[in-house]
Formats: sequence, C-alpha cells, structure tokens
Amino acid sequence: MKKSVFITGLSREMGLGVALARNYLAQGNLVFGSLRNIDQPHIKELKEKWGDMFIPVAMDLTNLESVKAAAANVAKISKIDILIGNATAADAAGNKPIDDGCSTENMLNAYDVNAVGFIRMVQAFLTNFAEAATIASISSEAGSMGKCWRDDGLDYGMAKAALNFACVTLQRRLAPKYGYRVLAIHPGWVQTRPAPPKANLTPEESAEHIVKTIESPPEYEAIGNKGVFIQYDGAEYGF
Repeated sequence: MKKSVFITGLSREMGLGVALARNYLAQGNLVFGSLRNIDQPHIKELKEKWGDMFIPVAMDLTNLESVKAAAANVAKISKIDILIGNATAADAAGNKPIDDGCSTENMLNAYDVNAVGFIRMVQAFLTNFAEAATIASISSEAGSMGKCWRDDGLDYGMAKAALNFACVTLQRRLAPKYGYRVLAIHPGWVQTRPAPPKANLTPEESAEHIVKTIESPPEYEAIGNKGVFIQYDGAEYGF
C-alpha cells in the first residue's frame, strides 16, 4: 500500500532529506518535502520529475504559525503515514570547547530547530496522522551521553540529546494512546556537510537503510526504553 510521507530538511541538494524523498518517491509514495525556501533548483527538479507525487511545503520549524499553516495545508490533501524530522541546525561558535570561545547565545537556534521544532511539528500534525503512523526524527550519535567521546560540540550534542528525550517521551505517550511508533534514528556518518567525504555512507545508502528500518522497526521495550534511539540499520544505539 502506498503511503503519504512528510519529510523536513530538504534544503541541501545532496543531503539526507532529499535522498529520503527520492527513495520514497521511487516506491510510488506521495511525498511532502519541507524547507524554509522552496524556490530552489533541486526542489523544482524534483517537482518536474515527480509531478503531483511530490509536494514542496514552505515551513520554518522555529515559527509556530508557519508550522501550523503547513500542517493545515497538508491536512487538506492527505493524512500522514510517516513523518520524518530531518531538519537540523548547528553553530560553529556554539560547538567550540567551553574554555575556547564557546558562545552560549549561539546555541539557542540549534535547540529550537532540532528539539523544540520537532515537538512543534508533531503537535501541529497530531490530528492528521494515519492509523499506525510512524514519527521518526533524524538524531545523531552526538546525542548519546553514554557513548560520548567529545569534549566540545555542546551546541549540536545538547540539541540532539534533547531530541532523543523528546522521542522517548512521545513513544511512551503516543504509542499506547494512538498506536503511533516513535523513533530517533542515528543516520550513520553520512557524506554531507559538515561530514567530510571520507564518511562511510552516501546519503542514498543511509536513506535506503532508514526507509527499511522505518518499515520494520525493532520492538519497543518500556524497561530501558529500548527500540527508540537506534541506528540507521535498526540496531540499538543506546542513550
């Protein structure tokens, strides 16, 4: 059965969001792709190739009215089977070591986009999810405290850690009440900015794994909240 998929963060032509969109489109699904500015060449190319199967959506995750308007417009077209929060933000100054120029003021946008923005979106779409919908966020190993190896990266890492907490909370609330499945997925080391070319996964490879994992996610275990923060291939990552 074909599905309706909503994906955020399609601003990078060679990014994971676009790769996810192409994968779902190739399977014949209806894809809504959101970004702040939809007037970009690669978005126009997707629209030209896929026609009515691809619907660009202008949305700013940091603006509540923008998120509500996007959700209302999508609701006029289709209920959503799969929502993927792929949009992300990070700041170079906010990621510097605390004793070497770290700017706390520059951290707020990353937190707003990665964590609060995801919650804004899920809340706005809550009445328009299809039965047994999947709500997935593209998280990062940077959000793991148990496996943390950094002594910097506070901006990005704290935002992703907050996102992971949000996903556990949503899973515990929305799964028993509505039957939705919530996932926080580490996409692997992907060859997109800011990851260097030596990263071991292309966006297309990561996207292929993520699509399969969303289709057949691991079982959720309430004790330890296992099955929420996972890798692109479905393996448990660990908080």
